[in-house]
Amino acid sequence: MNIKEKIIKPFLSCFYHSKFKFEVNYGNFNPKREDPYFLIANHASLHDGLFMATFLKKYPYPVINAFMFVNKSMRFVLQKLIYSIPKRKGQSDVYTIREMMRVVKNGRGVMLFPEGNSSYFGEQSTIPFSTVKLFKKFKLDVVVCKINGSYLSAPRWGEKITRNGLIELDFKVLFRGNELENHSLEEIYEKLVEEMKFNDFEWNRSHLYPYKPKERALGLENYIYVCPKCLKHQTISTVKNEIHCQNCGKIAHFDDYSLIKGLPFDNLIEWDKIQKLQLPKIVENTLYSEGMMFDVDTAKYKSKKLGFANLQLTDQGITVKMKKLEFEFEMAKISGLTLTRKNEVSFDYEDKTYLFKLKDPMLYFDVINYIKGDSIDG
Repeated sequence: MNIKEKIIKPFLSCFYHSKFKFEVNYGNFNPKREDPYFLIANHASLHDGLFMATFLKKYPYPVINAFMFVNKSMRFVLQKLIYSIPKRKGQSDVYTIREMMRVVKNGRGVMLFPEGNSSYFGEQSTIPFSTVKLFKKFKLDVVVCKINGSYLSAPRWGEKITRNGLIELDFKVLFRGNELENHSLEEIYEKLVEEMKFNDFEWNRSHLYPYKPKERALGLENYIYVCPKCLKHQTISTVKNEIHCQNCGKIAHFDDYSLIKGLPFDNLIEWDKIQKLQLPKIVENTLYSEGMMFDVDTAKYKSKKLGFANLQLTDQGITVKMKKLEFEFEMAKISGLTLTRKNEVSFDYEDKTYLFKLKDPMLYFDVINYIKGDSIDG
């Protein structure tokens, strides 16, 4: 452990242990081990990698979305304090793999969240098959950390975390490096997928841990865009623990266990299924939104603020209007669509990357994917 880690790690530990309640089971894994290994975890919240590191003597370096490096303060943290390996969705893995090899050669492990994105609605998303090819290539031990409760403690869309929220971490060695050759890629993948399954709402139906949120619903309107009663979109608003529709009034609230009351279902996973079923109707009309627009260079980790923009989306493309600038993006030419942090929607267009801090990030993300025929995975 270097000097910087000796300083930053106690700070992180103090911060997260003052915010959350942790229950940790190490199983057959030794948290004091110092040799390189893969640490694989389900991605329940944006905080997972940071608090996991506090329980390990020599934590593996995490692979992080390259967009996180664009922000200057975040880049300082990820390059100078908690070294991280950048990965850009939709671009070649060559650089990332080379950097992983360099890290391992220098005696450090690698932390991976195979799902890529932290959970939108409280359960796992698809894991790319390419992940297990890395295991075969590196021949390192594969350690799994199963996380429960992290989403309920700090949902991705939330404006505030739930103090004293329970987070369970279960570590175990899934494969020994010298055993990987005895398993096919398909066998490894099947076992990994099974280990990564989680559903925080289902988990707390049985645990009934009282999260007692005071302002749990705030921010949900950025990810939930359809009212399940009137089926209209862009009508949702939130107040403290309550969820409202401008047509129907108060429609639901979060109870002490962060489960939804007032609707035929008690979780956001089912709610998201309902809103995705409305996409064919939603795309029949022009969608309007607004937010700040940026021109991003992920290779140089730089961004240029272009200004506040009004957006109009149709099945043909996106029109962006500002005071002095106007852009037309043809839907067929949009690629590399990504939703990062809480509300940042980005895509590639004619060798350039644009990022929008949007009022309706999930709606635009889902609609663009739907129009282009791409899978929608939360």
